[in-house]
Amino acid sequence: MLANALWAGWYLFSTVVMAAFAYVYWTNRNVRGLEYLLAAAVLGSLQSLLYLLSLVAPTVTTKVIFWKLFGVLAAVVVFLWYLFVVAWTERAVLARRSTLALAGGPLAVCVALLVTNTAPAVPGLHSLYWSSASVTAPDAFVSPIAFSIGPAALAQQLYSLGLLIASVGLLVAFTLRSDQRLYRWRNTMLVLGGAAGLCFAVGFAFLGLPYEPHPLVYVLANSFVVLGVVRFGDYDVVSLPENSLIEAIDGAILVYSVDGTVIELNEAAKLVLGLTDEAVGRGIVGVVELAESLPAVRGGSAGTAASPAGVADLLDGHEFTTAINGVSRTFVVRVSRLDDDGEHLGWTVLCYDVTDLRQKQQELDLLKQVLSRVLRHNVRNDLSVVKANAQMLAEETSGLQAERLQTIMDKSDNLLDASEKARTVEKLLSGERTRSEFDVAELATEAIETTRREFPGVFFETDLPDTCPVHAHWAVSHAVENVIENAAMHNDSDDPQVVVTADCGDDHATLRVADNGPGIPYKEIEVLERREETALEHGSSVGLWLIDWIVDLSQGDIEFENTDRGCTVTIELEAAIPDADVEDEEATDLNLGIGADDD
Repeated sequence: MLANALWAGWYLFSTVVMAAFAYVYWTNRNVRGLEYLLAAAVLGSLQSLLYLLSLVAPTVTTKVIFWKLFGVLAAVVVFLWYLFVVAWTERAVLARRSTLALAGGPLAVCVALLVTNTAPAVPGLHSLYWSSASVTAPDAFVSPIAFSIGPAALAQQLYSLGLLIASVGLLVAFTLRSDQRLYRWRNTMLVLGGAAGLCFAVGFAFLGLPYEPHPLVYVLANSFVVLGVVRFGDYDVVSLPENSLIEAIDGAILVYSVDGTVIELNEAAKLVLGLTDEAVGRGIVGVVELAESLPAVRGGSAGTAASPAGVADLLDGHEFTTAINGVSRTFVVRVSRLDDDGEHLGWTVLCYDVTDLRQKQQELDLLKQVLSRVLRHNVRNDLSVVKANAQMLAEETSGLQAERLQTIMDKSDNLLDASEKARTVEKLLSGERTRSEFDVAELATEAIETTRREFPGVFFETDLPDTCPVHAHWAVSHAVENVIENAAMHNDSDDPQVVVTADCGDDHATLRVADNGPGIPYKEIEVLERREETALEHGSSVGLWLIDWIVDLSQGDIEFENTDRGCTVTIELEAAIPDADVEDEEATDLNLGIGADDD
């Protein structure tokens, strides 16, 4: 009695579970072939319910009717699983209508024989499916039917097992394909689902129990399938054109495995590289040769093909221009390794559009050339002429006119200085961005001597070490010179003073330049902190921008602080440890006795 109740509970449970599986398949129905599993899950849930009704039906006639419906659905579910496997493994020959008709024909015949078989109180045409049917426990609430099966029932069972074995074989062969290495876990889940259901159904038959194993087999097999969907993601993550993952990538993408087999390419790759779906499954060398815009991957007199890794090296960084829908576009190729838990699986080739970027670069280069030419020739030459004429006129005049001419000469000097700094900025942006070793104490000393000659009325106070090596950009001397020059140039105090100090630590070196002038306007500092200018608020000092850029390229920090007594500019740079000191430290750490004080 208890056993019967447990079996009834299990069939009710399988009804609910199969309905849940159907929901999972519905949410992933865009996956190739999963619509067949969706239909199978719905029918499997209904099949479990029908068998439960057959167990509790009050008469043998009603039980047989429910069981017949159960048997029909069992044949349909088996065929739906086979359809899914054919679709999933992309067997075009097996997917033809004629082939599928041959595969499903025997099941259809068996189902027809099941429906037309003679049953108690229901006349039929034959007794090929079973010859007799009886209730095993007539007085029990839950009682299965015992059949004396005929040749048609045996034929359906053997044929269903044959379809299951064939489907598992197809899945195994598909999983072992080289282009499926990326998807081995998903395919393995399918193989386990089919194999587990097959083995359980066969084993259950040998137990000789009166209950049908189908609902139990369905739950077990679909558990593996659903585990694959939930744990390892949608089955066809890459190979489905409908799947948004690869199609959402901004660029043409092609994936090939570690053995050089092309696994997938998106629609953009077909358009950009001029390829078709036939590229999938071919070697990467042959595919690259088909794409005229990609570089040659064969070298030497014998035309030896590059290895898959060699192809990745050849493609990475390649830039090409091609026509897309009649419009010329420029692309850059980037190749990335594809790894899974440390195992190298292949490479992804991404061609992304850089047409707009290259156009902007060309426009900026042209603008730089024009501005550089204007600053170098037109502005500088014209200002030199203006200054020379003003000097000649100043020598011939006096009074108010002479003062005005002096103003013209001063402003000309300012513009010439700004022109020279703009040229320095141009060199700064177009030059190397590597760092070298400089002595900031020496740079500060030279800048002070130059500024003292230019502004003899400014008093300089210094506190500099003998040496203070730093790692900085090659233009760091311009930054140091501009900071010290600005402190003297803009100092309108009656007793102008500039204090230059430097501290050289183990990690960083700090240069401070303080003056007792009016300070730097706050709007100038705000512009530098925002690192951008606006139409209504902008900086007027090219020198401040120059200083800020150079310190930034030196991987240092700069701070401007206005006080009641003037302005303090603090530059912090990375200290450079002399090579000899590094060697001494390493030797001391190794306890070699080198570099330590001898007693």
